[in-house]
Amino acid sequence: MDIPTANRAWDWTPPQVQPWILGALFLFSMGAFFLSIWPKIRVMRLAVPENRWDHPLQRIQNTLKIAFGQSKLFKDSKPGLMHAMFFWGFLILLLRAAQFFAIGFFPRVEIQFPGSQSLFDFYGLARDAVIFLVVLAAKYGLYRRLVLKPKNLTLSFDGILILVLILFIMLTDVLFEAAWFSRNPDQLSLWSPLGALFSWALMDHLSPAALIATHNAAYWGHVSFILFFITLLPNSKHFHIVASIPNVYFSNPQRTGSGLRRIDFEEEGKESFGVNNILDLSWKSLLDLHTCTECGRCDSVCPALNSGKPLSPKKLTTDLRDYLNAATPRLLETSGPAPGEGPALLGGVIDDETLWACTSCGACEEACPVMIDYVDKIIAMRQGLVMTESRMPKELEQAFKSLEVNSNPWGFGKNTRADWADGLDIKLWDKENPTEYLYFVGCNGSFDHRGKKISTQVTKLLKEAGVDFSILGMEEGCTGDPARRAGNEYLFDLLASTNAETFKAQRIKKVVTHCPHCFNSLKNEYPEFGANLEVIHHSELLAKLIQEGKLKREEKSESTTVYHDSCYLGRHNQEYEAPRDVLSAGVDETARREVENSRENGTCCGAGGGRFLMEENTGTRMSHNRVDELMATQPDTIAVSCPFCVLMIEDALKAKNLHDKVKVKDISEILE
Repeated sequence: MDIPTANRAWDWTPPQVQPWILGALFLFSMGAFFLSIWPKIRVMRLAVPENRWDHPLQRIQNTLKIAFGQSKLFKDSKPGLMHAMFFWGFLILLLRAAQFFAIGFFPRVEIQFPGSQSLFDFYGLARDAVIFLVVLAAKYGLYRRLVLKPKNLTLSFDGILILVLILFIMLTDVLFEAAWFSRNPDQLSLWSPLGALFSWALMDHLSPAALIATHNAAYWGHVSFILFFITLLPNSKHFHIVASIPNVYFSNPQRTGSGLRRIDFEEEGKESFGVNNILDLSWKSLLDLHTCTECGRCDSVCPALNSGKPLSPKKLTTDLRDYLNAATPRLLETSGPAPGEGPALLGGVIDDETLWACTSCGACEEACPVMIDYVDKIIAMRQGLVMTESRMPKELEQAFKSLEVNSNPWGFGKNTRADWADGLDIKLWDKENPTEYLYFVGCNGSFDHRGKKISTQVTKLLKEAGVDFSILGMEEGCTGDPARRAGNEYLFDLLASTNAETFKAQRIKKVVTHCPHCFNSLKNEYPEFGANLEVIHHSELLAKLIQEGKLKREEKSESTTVYHDSCYLGRHNQEYEAPRDVLSAGVDETARREVENSRENGTCCGAGGGRFLMEENTGTRMSHNRVDELMATQPDTIAVSCPFCVLMIEDALKAKNLHDKVKVKDISEILE
């Protein structure tokens, strides 16, 4: 099969005219495309600068795996396979599209080189296989939208139109090939099976003149559908076809911690902080908005939405995108936001209650196939509410005061921070005679009645294993995690700066903590404050001690035990194995269970994002939903690795009258 020449173009169109017709269509379509995307690019250039050019090799690796490999799509197998077929088919058929335009622009040119026929034959077979699969995918997509109608999927005319266009593009390709073979039976090739198959039907039913007309109509229909498809992209959700690959490339390459950055509160002329208008978002955040596919995967895993809270990550993104698109002409005219024009971003486009519903668990980001950041945007808008507009839930006002005065959110006196350790013979840190580890206890482990039991058990295990450790006592302060997640970045800065100075002054290098929230802050956020620590979670240290034979358990519990993944240890820091290794040392293999939503798909208990400080008055409690999931394994014990998860799950069990039947234990207590 040769690459087609003039005899595959319009027979009655003079060859010298044909390129001009195609050229006019091409220039019009590409002009419309670039005129539509140029304002989006200009607005992104007005947004907050952000360095997303670091770690190029890791970014390329993520792009190959996630964008080109479509790895995150297959968590939902059927629609995942459907979208993967579209994407991979698009890549393979790019050469076919180029072939069609080559026919139009160069109707008298034939492409011939040694081995070209074999190459064209092989590509023809691959092309037909891809066309067949893409047609199946498009038909399934229409069935899903028109019949199944999943609740989290945006069911729009736009989506149906694109699927129909894809079908027309595929069918006109096959019709073009079939008509050619019908007119030239001597060139019929089984390397193009779809064209060969349908050519027999055309030869039996159409006259030579009708075959010519069919061949011509298929050609111009095909290129016209492609060009029409291109003009639709910039102003529809399908712009993600263009934006998704760069969005994945510029996403967080390490996939740990957060993208939150320290604010310069001394910046001259700065009167507002956080996100108060659309251009307070970074250019990457605006790219996120244009990348959303509206697939609803984020909504399906959001613990807030699934417990009746007014937070839909998808709607949050599309509302911001629609607001951005509507405001673009005004933003470009004024080179920035014009006060008083259009609805307010906070409290108008996005309701306060929507922002306060988030637990910052990151489930939406884990589910998103195009690597959109949701949590950082929500926290940045919380910063605008708290630091610029002084709007926040009443419970947070008192918590912020307590954090500022006593360095804990509950108002306990700072001088009582080490009282939990009375009688336990625990060393206080001495920089002149430092221990190997500093045990950073955290607010929960220092003040909460249940948390103190965990702290006590951790110290017993460390002593049993001969670990050289000490605590800071009254010099320890809150890491500031609840303040930062609740939008009070100024208070977080104050607390983090104080702790960082203590770490530096005391020459502390290695820290162990049992709280994943403390762990995340110290490991991922404190380096920006000059505290470069080796931070280890107690699950990691205990697993290491067990492996080294320093913690031995001859007898294992036979109590049926299920493990609940902490969001800030798991999704935010990719640690799933260490707590399970500890669990396996204390619980018999036959008694261990895994809940369906576990590891990176684990469901939040509802405590993160500062939510443990706030009332939960809307819908059902997130912790209750999580307990329902865990109880499906019929456990006697629920094992956790976060003190806040302990509190939330214990409260849920009490509310369900299950606290006498099921116990909640930190993994350290499993080894007790």
